[in-house]
Amino acid sequence: MLNRTQQTAAQQLADFAVALTFDDLPPSVVKLAKQCLADAVACAVYGQRFPWSQMVLAEAISSGAGGPCRLPGVDGQSLHVPQAALALGTFAHAFELDNLRAPGAGVHGGATVALPALMMAQACNASGRDLVTAIVAGVEVMFRIGAATLHSAEKVGFHGPGMTGPFGSAAACASLMKLTAAETANAFGVAGSLAGGLLAFAKSGSGGMIKRLHLGRAAESGVIAARLAQRGYEGPPAVLEGRYGLLEAFCEETDPRLLTQGLGETWEIERLCIKRYASHVTTHVPVQMLRGFMERHGFAGDDIAEMAVDASAKVVSHHSGVDPGDIMLAQYSVPFCLAIASYHDPCDPDIFSDTTAADPRVRDLARRVRVSADGGRKGWSARIAVTLRDGRRFEDAKETFLGCPPTPMSDEQLRFKFERLCKDAPVSPSLFDRLMQLETLPSLAGTL
Repeated sequence: MLNRTQQTAAQQLADFAVALTFDDLPPSVVKLAKQCLADAVACAVYGQRFPWSQMVLAEAISSGAGGPCRLPGVDGQSLHVPQAALALGTFAHAFELDNLRAPGAGVHGGATVALPALMMAQACNASGRDLVTAIVAGVEVMFRIGAATLHSAEKVGFHGPGMTGPFGSAAACASLMKLTAAETANAFGVAGSLAGGLLAFAKSGSGGMIKRLHLGRAAESGVIAARLAQRGYEGPPAVLEGRYGLLEAFCEETDPRLLTQGLGETWEIERLCIKRYASHVTTHVPVQMLRGFMERHGFAGDDIAEMAVDASAKVVSHHSGVDPGDIMLAQYSVPFCLAIASYHDPCDPDIFSDTTAADPRVRDLARRVRVSADGGRKGWSARIAVTLRDGRRFEDAKETFLGCPPTPMSDEQLRFKFERLCKDAPVSPSLFDRLMQLETLPSLAGTL
């Protein structure tokens, strides 16, 4: 075997993924892996109700029915692993609720690692300990790849999760399938050519449902990459940092050192971020500050004269539209989400609807939200100033929101989100508890 100085990044990541065992994991990491999965399951259960999810499910059933995988919240259907991963990845991201990394790196651990791993675990009859290990392996690989992109793929029009997701899914599946290090490296090589996803929807004014499919395709692609590698299919070993590799082909700026930095010593899953609102992550800091003002000072949407948000340049370029053509684009807009949160409880995902988006009050207020990037802010950092019609003005600035690593959700808050998302679905009342006790399960059969 080549030593680490001779190995490519993909080979080093493959070595790590196949060598990782449950006994290597600190209790805090095990808990985060279970939270990642439980949150993703709830998001998928809620997300399957939408027409864009039902179209993907119909396609998955038409090509993959009769497999070993049961989908949470879907009665009477079983699918093969690739189609199950496609459906669940799409469901989880169907309504901007699924978890990700803080700071952002174009990675979604639940949709593109935990859920395809859950489906593969059913197919392999894996234990809960095996599944936890696979989720951690996939997150550690994918989050490092995302970090190495410096989140710059989106500057040139690629949607980060569609690019990074196949690698996370492949790593988790390779772990469950007990692939060798060489086979796993080949799976990464294959995954690189299955990566993609364009941000055209962000500037087109319509067609936003395609964003949901990007994560389903990423989850599916990782499954396919791992299964092909098991059959002997080869991929380029320098798929990440090599000439025409992922970083060079997709990104404007990169830091290849981050691909393997701290591998086996620090845990990227500790950067897991769980969302409360059904909106793009860039909206969470300003919306949380606005709702805090409203609760402390007792005003409502009709009392607001105008709002000003100072955020990152990316928020101005990608998330400042005030006239969205559909609900997805409304969820993608900081002004629109602030306007919605002025009149409705943003913790209730049902309020993010076409009806709400068409509300004349919401649309009028959205046009009175000014977004700028004057303070050189990065990531999700934002300053918001709210001016009321009576002349009062409230202002604050924050870097993160509840659900980020500095202020994680409590078990009770995560359970509240889970139960709210699953309340109308055919899932067992004990499902959350079973997922949070995953390491005690000898088999995934019957878990859903």
